[in-house]
Amino acid sequence: MNNSNVFRTIAIVSALIAFGAGVGIYTAQKQRAQIPPQIEGLMWPEAKTLLPFSTIDQDGMEFGLQNLQGKWSFLFFGYTNCPDICPITLSVFNQVYENLGVEHANDTQMIFISVDPERDTSERLRDYVNYFNKDFIGLGGSVEQIKSLTGQLGIPYFPHEVSADGDYLVDHSASIFLINPEAELIAVLSAPHQTNDVSSRFLKIKAFFEK
Repeated sequence: MNNSNVFRTIAIVSALIAFGAGVGIYTAQKQRAQIPPQIEGLMWPEAKTLLPFSTIDQDGMEFGLQNLQGKWSFLFFGYTNCPDICPITLSVFNQVYENLGVEHANDTQMIFISVDPERDTSERLRDYVNYFNKDFIGLGGSVEQIKSLTGQLGIPYFPHEVSADGDYLVDHSASIFLINPEAELIAVLSAPHQTNDVSSRFLKIKAFFEK
């Protein structure tokens, strides 16, 4: 990719983050008075309850709302041909997951959702997520199935024109979305992602909601 395309991609992705993801931590309004000082500056008025959706995981099995319930879920939207932010973020995912250890990892899942369903088959997603960690989940499916999740979270993504060799890039959000065990969106962490920062924020949020 030449420099002009790099700068263009950075500018577009930055705009997508501001438009589609936002920055901050969400919580129910009724809990706001109980927010500890170290988290309060990041709180937003209320959590977003997810509605039923349907995707296909890396093993060809259906994955929906019920699979988010009962666990803390880190979501990241990208695609397997992504040259930069996706492999970087999944590497951070792996480090965060290892940092959590058995005590927290047993009720935590790391999920990569493809915004390039035309190319990202279940087999391709399985190879991709397994490269980073065999416990990771990769989600794909049809365009409509992907939109059943991206649509309600407001995740924008825009494929580039296909080049002469049949390749193309996809502009997408660089944020990490945190879902609580009640299947509510409570956190949106913006890039750049640092392992210790993501880990510490998660543990503070988890401790707050489980107290």
